[in-house]
Amino acid sequence: MRTMLKTHPIFCGLKEDDIRQVEASLVRRNYSGGQTLFHMGDEGGNMYIIHRGRVKVTIPSSRGEEVILTILGPGEIIGELSFIDGKPRSATVQTIEDTEVYTLRRKDFLNLMRDRFEVVQHVLEILAQRLRSTDAQLAECHFLDVTSRLAKKIWDMGRHFGVEETDGIRIVVRVTQKDLAAMVGATRESINRQLKRLRDRGLIEMSEGHLKILDPVLLARISRIEMPSEAYGRL
Repeated sequence: MRTMLKTHPIFCGLKEDDIRQVEASLVRRNYSGGQTLFHMGDEGGNMYIIHRGRVKVTIPSSRGEEVILTILGPGEIIGELSFIDGKPRSATVQTIEDTEVYTLRRKDFLNLMRDRFEVVQHVLEILAQRLRSTDAQLAECHFLDVTSRLAKKIWDMGRHFGVEETDGIRIVVRVTQKDLAAMVGATRESINRQLKRLRDRGLIEMSEGHLKILDPVLLARISRIEMPSEAYGRL
């Protein structure tokens, strides 16, 4: 626990006494895959730190559909907006596999922020990063077609959740066609057609919900992004 806190972006740099104070305030919780941590509109109050597993952050519609904003994994935080302003949750968070989190009460964290500017700075950096990500998603919906949006989403998942194998990059997070449609803002039927095209071109494989990227360079070109040289060590 203490090692995780010392290396976490929010708490790194804190003195040992501060780390012990945070550690004493954390509560561990375990969730099975498919469980909901909280719903959009719920009262805010706790921040969650993912220790193990992955969750999806969604905005549901009145018709039962959802938009998947992002998938978060170990070391990332959840619920920071309501944690800061005390207002209702702005999204729903659900586990996609067995997940272990640590929760921190708003009162305890605000007390820490009051005396530690470096903590405030780290929180602002995370909020700014989330805002930039939202801006990028809006731009993609306006300027990229479905093929490019899907290719970019798969490529991004490969960067964040990919494991290098001899024949490609295996994405360890299981996603369905419905999930991909919710991520890129398209219908399931459209995603089905686009996945078939990407498979036919030898860019990806998909088996039982697990994607494998066979040609990340060409996939990056289709998604209209410039691929960083350090993105995949094997290239």
